[in-house]
Amino acid sequence: MGDNGKGLLLPLLGAAHSLNHSLFLILPLFLLDVAAEFSSTKETIGLIAAVTGFIYGAGSLVGGSLSDRLGEIKTIALSLALAGASTLIFLVAGDLVVFGLGLLCIGVWASLYHPTANSIISKVFRVNMAEAMGLHGTGGNVGYMFAPLITVAMGSLWGWRIPMLFFGLLSILVSILILKLPKVRLERNQKGIKTVEVIKTRGLLTLLIYNVAVGLYFKGVEFIFPTFVQERFPFFEKGLIATVKGVAVFGIFAAGILGQWLGGRASDSFGSKKALIGTSTGVSLSMFLMLLLISPQPILGVTVFVLLYGLCFYGHQPALNSLAGLITPEGMRGTMFGILFFFSFGLGSASTFIAAFFADRYSLEIAFLVLLIFSVSALLLSFIAPSHEKPSKKNKNSGGRSP
Repeated sequence: MGDNGKGLLLPLLGAAHSLNHSLFLILPLFLLDVAAEFSSTKETIGLIAAVTGFIYGAGSLVGGSLSDRLGEIKTIALSLALAGASTLIFLVAGDLVVFGLGLLCIGVWASLYHPTANSIISKVFRVNMAEAMGLHGTGGNVGYMFAPLITVAMGSLWGWRIPMLFFGLLSILVSILILKLPKVRLERNQKGIKTVEVIKTRGLLTLLIYNVAVGLYFKGVEFIFPTFVQERFPFFEKGLIATVKGVAVFGIFAAGILGQWLGGRASDSFGSKKALIGTSTGVSLSMFLMLLLISPQPILGVTVFVLLYGLCFYGHQPALNSLAGLITPEGMRGTMFGILFFFSFGLGSASTFIAAFFADRYSLEIAFLVLLIFSVSALLLSFIAPSHEKPSKKNKNSGGRSP
């Protein structure tokens, strides 16, 4: 890929990344509204979200291997276009069954994106791979940190369906722009790769188990945090509390912008394993401090959590992705990133149901305590993650390799 293509690739992938996640932000922000409209409970909606999350993760296995065969650009465009088109289902969603169908369809098509994007970045940006991963994540955060504010504004005025359609149409538009990128020739594996062959890569199994623990806290936090804010600040009027929820989620993504950049730079400078340990420590500390401060100082507790969690959670992503890319042969990377994503978003998808279960049966604090336990498990696993030196600049080759 030429310099012009490389210059356009990361911004467009950043936009695609933000839209991929924005489609799933509407439900947490309007969880109580959706539950009331369909006469359901948080636990039932949480179960639907958990199944969607599992499909979102499981589909990445298909996305990874598909990108190795079909090519990354075509796979990304397909993912964006069909996930965006699936939002049209919500126009006719009059009951929980149709609503669930729409959410599941988005999960199926959106699942193709992450392993494919990580694969193409690892191949095009071979030197300072972690920084490129971080910039991809930063671009995503810049886009979807505004998504909660847009979602709350549109949803408060016209209902939760309108922001769904808005992000869906934007997804279709970005898919068209990505197809117009200059041609890029990268190594593909037309024969296909067995999953067990990839998992046998030295050190990868530890990263996969680590990613299960990450999924078990991340999806739960994403799902119940807006409701946690709403129920801990009952003195705000309805319109104002919706804004407060949006600002809180906005704050996590805003901190994540700095986290993605710092995580990538730290990984390239000090090693991905050290960056992984540091960011995993920060995630656990953020949850602990919020639970410690939420009763005596609720505003302080939420503020500390938003800033520290956003910084460290998003900071771990470039470290993990670059480390996984460095230890895996190039022709296997699409499949590997699909497996890695599945272990987090697929196997970890049970977190939404677990969090909603404990929130409904006990309290939101107990739910967050369970999520804290999962985050501590990830922290412990980060200490036994593999180490790998970054590529030497003597061998710098920022372009793709022809098959």
